[in-house]
Amino acid sequence: MKIIENLTVDGLVYTDENGENKKIDFKQCHEHWVQYRRRTENLTDEMTDEIRKKDFCIGQRDFTASPPYIEFFTKPFTRIEFEISADEKDLQIELSRWKREIVSAGWTTIDLS
Repeated sequence: MKIIENLTVDGLVYTDENGENKKIDFKQCHEHWVQYRRRTENLTDEMTDEIRKKDFCIGQRDFTASPPYIEFFTKPFTRIEFEISADEKDLQIELSRWKREIVSAGWTTIDLS
């Protein structure tokens, strides 16, 4: 299971299943999202530049999934799953915290719930 260690405006650091620290670059995730939209929506260069300035999506999340997760638009995608604890309230607090920290850093994620 991946565990988020730190989140900043630039990205986050997590510990992977092997105990190694890895970094996710939010600007890179954002650019992958912009390029995805460009391809799927047949956007012009001008439209792509506008999206780049207005849409700050870096991933997607599903807090109703089992287990709940946040998935970042790295290549390949990086999914961080959250352990379902006996105390549902603790889990909801943790999920809300990470969502809030991403938004506070200036980014968004798509809600798949």
